[in-house]
Amino acid sequence: MRKILFLTVLFLTAITGSAQDTMIAMLWDADAMTNIRNKPNGAVVMTLTSDKSYVLSLSTPQDGWWKILDYWNAEDEDEETTLAGSDTGEYWIHHSVIGLATRNYGGQELCLRDAPDEEADVIFTFNKELKLNPIDIQGDWVKVKVDGYDIVGWIEEEWLCSNPLTNCC
Repeated sequence: MRKILFLTVLFLTAITGSAQDTMIAMLWDADAMTNIRNKPNGAVVMTLTSDKSYVLSLSTPQDGWWKILDYWNAEDEDEETTLAGSDTGEYWIHHSVIGLATRNYGGQELCLRDAPDEEADVIFTFNKELKLNPIDIQGDWVKVKVDGYDIVGWIEEEWLCSNPLTNCC
């Protein structure tokens, strides 16, 4: 219930135009433990384990780091999760350990652009589902790195899925 309320407030704030850019992503780390830090590249203040399907509410991208607003276990949304331990009151995670999947389940051709605009130059096209690491966000566009490749570009957020348990149809 707490997550639904949080997402509702986030949505209402966004449509009034007073919210900073925020997004939802999933923890997608191959390591057993993922570090959460008190500032970008700062001290480790807590860890998340890879044995759970965590979803994170993120904002304020900064040099490849995302500020964590909240997080929860997608398999058990009633599980108590609390951000704790930071002397700065902030919690940060690196883009390389969070992910989004593309929603081109029917083989639709998607593209990454060199700027967050439909008229921007296409730098990469694909028609299979990919894992992407989010780097930045501007409005309805997300700057991403294609996991496992040295390809970075912008994609419309509507083509992204942050659910670690199922697709976003």
